[in-house]
Amino acid sequence: MESGARAGLQSAAQVSAAMQKKRARELADFKAANAEDAGKGKETIYRDASGRIVNIAMQRAEARRKLQEEEAKQQAHKEMNKGVVQLAQAEQNRQLLRDAKFIKLARHADDEDMNRELKEKELWNDPAMGWLKSKSDRPSAAGFPRYKGPFAPNRYAIPPGHRWDGVDRGNGTEALFFRKSNERKDRAQQEYAWEMDV
Repeated sequence: MESGARAGLQSAAQVSAAMQKKRARELADFKAANAEDAGKGKETIYRDASGRIVNIAMQRAEARRKLQEEEAKQQAHKEMNKGVVQLAQAEQNRQLLRDAKFIKLARHADDEDMNRELKEKELWNDPAMGWLKSKSDRPSAAGFPRYKGPFAPNRYAIPPGHRWDGVDRGNGTEALFFRKSNERKDRAQQEYAWEMDV
């Protein structure tokens, strides 16, 4: 017969033996086919939308490289956004931390570094301040000379450059900002005064 079973009259032992034989043959065929066709031990093949084979390891390495480039670009952008003064201040802070390893814990009145630091500090109630060179005569933190004349205040208290000719070329935003700020303060003071009168 097609199924492999014998035709005709058979005993139970013959049928059982034939079934076990058939089952063993099917299991052997399944294992052989499974080992060949299932791809055990073979590497997975990845394909893109067009059907081309894609190398995942290379793509991961490329993605990692792009991520590192992007981080380096962002770091460079952050560095570019910092001004000369901030970079100089950061370098000075790093130098202070490196030098802090060698500073003695017990400092006395004859310590040159401590005396220099104390002399550089400006106190508002220092009577000798009039005799000393004023801070505005010193160059700025970036090393440029300061503007000596009067100038209009701005939001960030940034003085003009030493070559400024005194002409305000703004669009009036700073003046409007200060006027509105002063109006708010005046209104708040008036409201407080009215509340106290009642």
